[in-house]
Amino acid sequence: MPVAAAWIILGAAALLYLGFILAGLLAAVPVDGAVSLLFDEPFLTRAAAYQRAGLAISLQQQLLSLLFLAAAVYLVMRFFKAAPHPALPYAAGYIVLFLIAQRLLSLPLDFYRGYTIEHRFGLSLQTAAGWFADYGKSALIGLFIAAAALTGLYVLITRWPARWWFFGGIAFTLFLLLSGYLYPLIIDPLFYRFTDLEGEGLPERITGLSEKAGIRVERILVADAGRRTSKANAYFSGMGRTRRIVIYDTLLQNFTDEEVLAVIAHEMGHWRHGHLWRNVLLGAAGSFAALYALYRVLLKMGLHADFRALPLALLFFALLSMAVSPARSALSRSLEREADRTALSLIGESAPFVSLYCKLARSNLSVVQPHPLLKAALYTHPPLMERIEAARREGGAIGGGEKR
Repeated sequence: MPVAAAWIILGAAALLYLGFILAGLLAAVPVDGAVSLLFDEPFLTRAAAYQRAGLAISLQQQLLSLLFLAAAVYLVMRFFKAAPHPALPYAAGYIVLFLIAQRLLSLPLDFYRGYTIEHRFGLSLQTAAGWFADYGKSALIGLFIAAAALTGLYVLITRWPARWWFFGGIAFTLFLLLSGYLYPLIIDPLFYRFTDLEGEGLPERITGLSEKAGIRVERILVADAGRRTSKANAYFSGMGRTRRIVIYDTLLQNFTDEEVLAVIAHEMGHWRHGHLWRNVLLGAAGSFAALYALYRVLLKMGLHADFRALPLALLFFALLSMAVSPARSALSRSLEREADRTALSLIGESAPFVSLYCKLARSNLSVVQPHPLLKAALYTHPPLMERIEAARREGGAIGGGEKR
């Protein structure tokens, strides 16, 4: 395939993805009778407005990022043509300056989306100083990782021009494994304080649930998210001895024990089916495929072994990420459905899940029935109305049903 055709196809796929989001953003949010029975009109209107505000900023950010990367490609192709192999310290310096400029360009929109919109809709409790503190920590971590990755890529493409894609895939796979193990120990504590789940009854019920699931839960931790947000959430992270389930304190404070158990059962479903390892394997395989595709494109352009390959690589990966996002989201939704089914079989009744999803929607101001295009492009979890209907349907099938 001619190299121009490859870029055109990739760009068209990325623009189609952005077009899906724009079309879904402009379209009316569908509401059927089942939705109106569970959620009132003021909530649905407010949730739709919150989603529109966030997506509008997200679209601007993605377009701005693409324009910035395209400008970087033009400048590097023009000014590094005569000296395409700067010494490593100079190359690292250029990379750091580029990343700082990219972050500063994105800062106003990041602030508007992460602080202004969240306060407008009453979801954030942070001060501006607190937001900037978190943002600064996140930016420094991202800068360090991105600078190390791009500098390492420059070393690989200049020293092993025919095999850099293979070594790059190995490095990325090792990064996935190492970050999966270390993230709960190094990164998470920079943003939250964690305590072990305590209290009467709930820890014992969780232990019983884990025995029923046939898995060993290393730790159940509570994060002090209530200092920042009124949203409720839970997630699983870590690998091996760092594996744990994390619950927001807002979840414990505002949800019943049965609803918390439903959340934990869902996370146990992820563990039981090895979703984390499945994602690592898919991420590793995808990295090898993407790096090899980039290698072939750069080879045809005659840029596979010099500094000018770096901005092209960033543009390539940005476009590719958008192009494959619908497929990646569809896969994630299938894993979430599998975890939901396992959770339902562990709990044995649908009532806690229905009440959980209704409360999560109100707590997080979620659109419970999004436009199909938005679902296809963005949703890594099934929309909450789908999860409610699935819980009722499958709960009845296992003999639990929804208690009324």
